[in-house]
Amino acid sequence: MNPSVTDATTEPVARLTGVRHRYGRHLVLAGIELEVRRGECVVLYGANGSGKSTLLSLLSTRHAVREGSYHLNGLDVRHHGQEARERLLFVGHHTHLYGHLTSVENLLFFSDLRGLSVSESHLRQALDTVGLAKAADKPVQWFSAGMRKRLALARMLLADPRLLLLDEPYSALDTQGVNWLNAILADYLNQGGAVIMASHDPERVAALRHRPHHLARGVLTPLDTPRPEVA
Repeated sequence: MNPSVTDATTEPVARLTGVRHRYGRHLVLAGIELEVRRGECVVLYGANGSGKSTLLSLLSTRHAVREGSYHLNGLDVRHHGQEARERLLFVGHHTHLYGHLTSVENLLFFSDLRGLSVSESHLRQALDTVGLAKAADKPVQWFSAGMRKRLALARMLLADPRLLLLDEPYSALDTQGVNWLNAILADYLNQGGAVIMASHDPERVAALRHRPHHLARGVLTPLDTPRPEVA
């Protein structure tokens, strides 16, 4: 066992301590403190430009943490970036699918990149779970935005990440899609996964057990904690 990794049953899946991030002189994140454990879902609320996407980019390792610390399953992400990336999955606005490939081919390509050993039947099972069985052999370029979102999330079923990061996951989904997504996420959480998502849809996420946080002026505040009164 890697001595830098502690027991995942006691250690938070993700822990941010004093994380600050700047774009030039502009301070976007001002000392973020956050812990997420197995089976927990944290939802980030905040106005456009409040830093939600920046925070998710740091968590996904797309941006480097230069001030403060970020640990994933006990790994210091600053020094173990590649190992950390193998333990998380980020689904953002851009699904990073290849339009000329079919659904099955996209999942096969993703599996090869992650070093996953999966059979074609396993790929098709994942597509069936997300409601795309009939579109398994169709080029993705003809898919609607909602179908692309479903296919992007099918990768979660293959990778089984320790941490799932979602940026506005309910966008482009109809009511049936929202119910499906909440069911998929609830099952993932029940199996010990951890989720951090940014959302503008409190009504849609309400069916999911979660801890809401508000991000404003670079400060992340748990919404179940009374905010200090302003004198």
